[in-house]
Amino acid sequence: MKNSIKNILTILSFLTFSISFAQNIDGVVKINDNTPLEAANVVVKGTTSNTTTDQNGKFSIDTKGKLPLTILVQYVGYKTTEIQLTDLPTSPLQVFLKEENELIEVVVSSRRRIEKVQDVPIAISVITGKQAEQTGAFNVNRIKELVPSVQLYSSNPRNTGINIRSLGSPFGLTNDGIDPGVGFYVDGVYYARPAATTLDFIDVEQIEVLRGPQGSLFGKNTTSGAFNITTRKPSFTTGADFEVSYGNYNFLQA
Repeated sequence: MKNSIKNILTILSFLTFSISFAQNIDGVVKINDNTPLEAANVVVKGTTSNTTTDQNGKFSIDTKGKLPLTILVQYVGYKTTEIQLTDLPTSPLQVFLKEENELIEVVVSSRRRIEKVQDVPIAISVITGKQAEQTGAFNVNRIKELVPSVQLYSSNPRNTGINIRSLGSPFGLTNDGIDPGVGFYVDGVYYARPAATTLDFIDVEQIEVLRGPQGSLFGKNTTSGAFNITTRKPSFTTGADFEVSYGNYNFLQA
């Protein structure tokens, strides 16, 4: 009797091991010339199950026993591949990734109409709202770290200067009554005083920095350039963004 129970338990343990082992999906990721792709990200969509490929492009991922499922294979510079599975494969998956050759088209409104940035005969730098968020560039003082030839000086609200190519606002004396040489526009609204440019950006879609005189389209106070900021359009989808910063001496900012 004892031997029978022992045999049954042994068989059950093997069955359990086989079932758990069968939950893993194996495969190999390659590019078009049949070269294995190392460090590609493999994810079971909608779960926390993920892994990366080894130097031979091979991977093994736990499906958590859920079928049907979708496997995502991702790598920088290549198109994300989705694989739909209704049953566990009997052999390792063969996944081929294609290069992402399409460039993101950048459009601007610096000439009062929507057009491709390549077609604009202006020295211009463009920063998307996503780039600004990722780099923590939430005001002009941070933007100047990303855009060449932009300087911001602000010791107090009455002594603030913003320059492009070293031209723009005087600095060193109170300039609260002096017109700036760099125009600052948010959704087409002009901010007349340099101190107003120290505000934090909220819900920014795109920031365009135009170098050189822009008086024809932006008015007289743009002898050295202009900032053209576009905010995001309203959405009926509920959402929220927050940011937390911390540093030395128990510094915490939310």
